[in-house]
Amino acid sequence: MNPITTTSLAIAALMCAAATTTQAEILLLAGNQGVIHQLDTDTGEVTFRGVCAGPVNSMVVHDQTLYLGDENGSVYAFDANTNLVTSAFSVPADASAMSWIGEELVVADSAGEIFYIDSTTHQVLDSTPIVNTDITAMGLDAGGIFVGGQSSIAVRSNIGQENFAFFAACGSLINSMAFGPDTMYLGGITFGGSTAGTVYLFDKFAGGIEYAGTHPVPSDTTAMVAVGQTLYIAGTDGIIHEMNAQTGEITRTFDAGINIQAMTPADGLPSCPADYDASGDLNFLDITRFLDLFNQRLVPSDTNGDSNFNFLDISRFISVYSSGC
Repeated sequence: MNPITTTSLAIAALMCAAATTTQAEILLLAGNQGVIHQLDTDTGEVTFRGVCAGPVNSMVVHDQTLYLGDENGSVYAFDANTNLVTSAFSVPADASAMSWIGEELVVADSAGEIFYIDSTTHQVLDSTPIVNTDITAMGLDAGGIFVGGQSSIAVRSNIGQENFAFFAACGSLINSMAFGPDTMYLGGITFGGSTAGTVYLFDKFAGGIEYAGTHPVPSDTTAMVAVGQTLYIAGTDGIIHEMNAQTGEITRTFDAGINIQAMTPADGLPSCPADYDASGDLNFLDITRFLDLFNQRLVPSDTNGDSNFNFLDISRFISVYSSGC
């Protein structure tokens, strides 16, 4: 009997009621002035939220706390309810990119190394050097951690592993990345320091060098957030472009009045290893997506990273799915 058939029942037994998915309405943003603003994507209003002490390179939200990484290696914890910095600590990196996995803050530097930081003690638990690229952008999706940089290359490893390998390449210096249900978006500028950018669309399960399309952007794409079929793309010019992710049409623009280096939804980004459809929830859609990828022998279904596709991968997916978000 086909192993997919026999294991489908085991995986289906893991289904639970899915929570209602809400799309981000508030985007937090900051840059080298150390000033934090927000964009209300419903009204288009940009308002001041607070300040931190350093030039911001990256940010991530976890449990109502906004973590801001600056180019000097400081990380500030900003309470999203009081709009005040509550603590700060140092990391051995210039915090060029940042994510959150489980109870660990993940910080990368532009030299190409990733640091895993204990969220309570702020101690470095582990680090991984990346040999294929520097790091200016980071993202989590479909069981993987992705990083990319000025090399124009994006590499991927399964979350919790260190076997980073080539995943995609585009024709620009990568400044940002985001993920939709089926698509990885890489935002970058051409070699030579152009102030205009391009968003490259890739099949997020296959990667490669053949992108599905490109969308021009009149900013340098230093930060990008995907909300459903809409992209919000920011630049150092302080402009945020609202773009139809399918057509590339820019539907609205907003002027934040500040240099923008980082942007994130106020509610945070999905960080569930088993969330394969970028919804922020775990449900039957993730299970069926995983099984489809497994049948096609695509990278995200090789959950143990051994380049084989067998019951060990299915077993690890079941374990990760059972662990929840």
